[in-house]
Amino acid sequence: MRLAIGAGLALWAWTCPASMLKFDVDPFYKDSVMQGRFGDTPVYFFLGPSPSMEKAVTAFIASADKTLDVCVYDLDLPEFAQALLDAHARGVKVRVIIADDNAAKAYAVADQLKQMEKEKMLTLAHNRSGLMHNKFMVADGLRVWTGSYNLTRNCSRFNDNHAIVLESPELAENYEKEWQESFEKRHGKRFAYPTPHPEVTIGGVAVRNLFTPEDDVRGALVAEMDQATNEIAIMAFSFTDAAMTEAVRRALERQVRVLIVLDSGMATHPGANTKELEAMGASVRMSPGVLLHHKVIVVDRQTVVLGSANFSGSAFDRNDENVLIVRAPNFAQAMLREAIRCWRAEPYSITKWRTILPAGM
Repeated sequence: MRLAIGAGLALWAWTCPASMLKFDVDPFYKDSVMQGRFGDTPVYFFLGPSPSMEKAVTAFIASADKTLDVCVYDLDLPEFAQALLDAHARGVKVRVIIADDNAAKAYAVADQLKQMEKEKMLTLAHNRSGLMHNKFMVADGLRVWTGSYNLTRNCSRFNDNHAIVLESPELAENYEKEWQESFEKRHGKRFAYPTPHPEVTIGGVAVRNLFTPEDDVRGALVAEMDQATNEIAIMAFSFTDAAMTEAVRRALERQVRVLIVLDSGMATHPGANTKELEAMGASVRMSPGVLLHHKVIVVDRQTVVLGSANFSGSAFDRNDENVLIVRAPNFAQAMLREAIRCWRAEPYSITKWRTILPAGM
């Protein structure tokens, strides 16, 4: 089968012509940037590693006119820190949360973080039971940036990962509430605020928004996998949760094809269940060379699970994470194409953007 990404959404192309995000894309990396629409609402989708990721981050920050809330596990690129300071200088209300352990090691941006503290822009998050592992930004109470991408050199230039930008005031309100939880150090299920809009519609596309540990993300993802009738594709930095593993087993028993691409380092971790997945009959491959940082499930080329949460007990039960479940067939096909790219990747990451799917794939 040949994967097509064009029809259904108004456009999944490599250019970004809309006024929301403006930056030039090297034609060599054109497949790493896609701009489409859910109905009449623009959607931007970015794949890394690619220089386009860094351009997209700075363009998103530059797009903020009034407010910009940032909640990220890690930030170590001076260009990003300076873009945040520049936004503050031009009058945008910028509020930044970074996991405190990572902020302490972010030597490349140490001076800029000190300046953010001086300007009262910066809060350091410490989740005593797990990690503040979110990776999102909210601009002007409308645009949400999220995905598996940390604002770091490694995620930009070496790791397989993704980010998506969606426009929705309801979705933005959800993420603002999550930002407020971290700002107030309300980590853990007992202290979380209810999500204002757990299910939203963006241009006619149904999007479910969940946060850990307060929401049953594990149950939601297992339910999606249990609905599969044809195919499940998984890209995972960590896939160790027992309930998720059993969902794979049930899918295989229903004759559903399961393709799993795992990070090579984490797949050999003592807690990994790689051999069990292979023994079940799943098609499993380790991503060679670079770190595979996706946290993605594609179900029947109809539904995409994406976000910051690894498929592990700590992510579901202890960490602060965010997840989207998006029901958009053509977006699902775009993400499936990325899964195949990672499946077929050569160790040197830059060559993957020149991989061409053969006829019949």
